[in-house]
Amino acid sequence: MRVYSVIAVILLLAVMVSGCASMSSQAKRGAGIGGILGGAAGAIIDKENRWRGGIIGATVGAIIGGTIGHIMDQAAYEAAQEGKSVEYSRTTGDGSQEIIRATPQGYSPDGEYKLVKTQLIRNGVVVKEEVKRVPVEGI
Repeated sequence: MRVYSVIAVILLLAVMVSGCASMSSQAKRGAGIGGILGGAAGAIIDKENRWRGGIIGATVGAIIGGTIGHIMDQAAYEAAQEGKSVEYSRTTGDGSQEIIRATPQGYSPDGEYKLVKTQLIRNGVVVKEEVKRVPVEGI
């Protein structure tokens, strides 16, 4: 029964974080997914106090996921604006190498958007890839 309560709190936190109006859609999605996964992991890891583990894990996961989502959006905008590939890289706390790469792919058929492929690469392996639409008038 306690595990279900912890999961309910984690989901509630994730929904609250993903509802922030000032965040981009990718940042919201990243915060929500990070909050859920981090909360679940924290609840499993902290056997003495699953509530504490769930809340800490959800908070840390939401922050990390939201930050990565925001950086992916920013890289897509910069790549569309500059017309060339953009990369951000960092080394995580566990020594993993992460690269966020955004590469312009041309225009949408209606000409209203620049299409930009974004990739999250961890230790040389693409773990996430999507094509973003950046409004031409916003550039």
